[in-house]
Amino acid sequence: MKINASTFQPRSARITLPAFWLSVAILATGQDALFAFLKDTSFYWSESLLYKIYWLLFIPLTVFISLVARRFPVKHLLLRNLLIHALLAILTSLFQILLFSALIAILSEVILGYPFYFQGVLRKSLSEDFFTGILMYSLLILLANRFTEKRINRLPSAGVVSGADKNGKTTHLSIFLVKDGARTLRLATEKIDWIGSEDSYTVLHSAEGKWLYPESLTKLTEQLDLEKFLRIHRSCIVNIHRVKKVTSRLTGDYDVQLDDGTVLRMSRHYARKAKGVLI
Repeated sequence: MKINASTFQPRSARITLPAFWLSVAILATGQDALFAFLKDTSFYWSESLLYKIYWLLFIPLTVFISLVARRFPVKHLLLRNLLIHALLAILTSLFQILLFSALIAILSEVILGYPFYFQGVLRKSLSEDFFTGILMYSLLILLANRFTEKRINRLPSAGVVSGADKNGKTTHLSIFLVKDGARTLRLATEKIDWIGSEDSYTVLHSAEGKWLYPESLTKLTEQLDLEKFLRIHRSCIVNIHRVKKVTSRLTGDYDVQLDDGTVLRMSRHYARKAKGVLI
């Protein structure tokens, strides 16, 4: 899967997300109208619609929270990740209420001709929407993580792995099969500059772009030709033929600079295996 701005927000989500929250805003307005009818009280469409800005703010904030949450996957079941998710939901809900209150205070004066004061709107929204927002964002974080994991798990694996052919000759991984939208592309291993681990995902880096891949670095180390690829860090495998120079940090670690200027760190543990190859 090629990584770009919409990697974790597919085309369907970019359509359904705004449509969903717009529908919620419309239904909430209808609920206000029904309440006014049943209680025989005055109902002002302009005020009701203005207050539905709260629901529309979920559109950009849902995208934001999904991008942040994917850096701390739920599948790891780490206490740290769960606490970060909880804190993220709380802070996003609070930010939404503050932004909503500020917008109402400004727009009410402009659109309605009379103001709704910030402090009054803030107190009302905190009392009615704070925990609702936390619940909504907690659910959205879980859904975002599950969807991302599902997309990663659907990625194809390469067709040639380490082993031996019928003549007993050792073979190595030669092709990466990666997704680019609806297309499956074949990337020769020689085109890969380096392979890194970002968050919980393996990423192939080449001059053509970055690609998600559904194998761990440990498995790839076993499958790749070690005369072409070398693991230099627990989170990095490098194409030996892309290395321009290696500079010692005088601490046992090294800086590995590639032809394109990328600088990667080689830890002292893996430096031992690089002697005679890179250093």
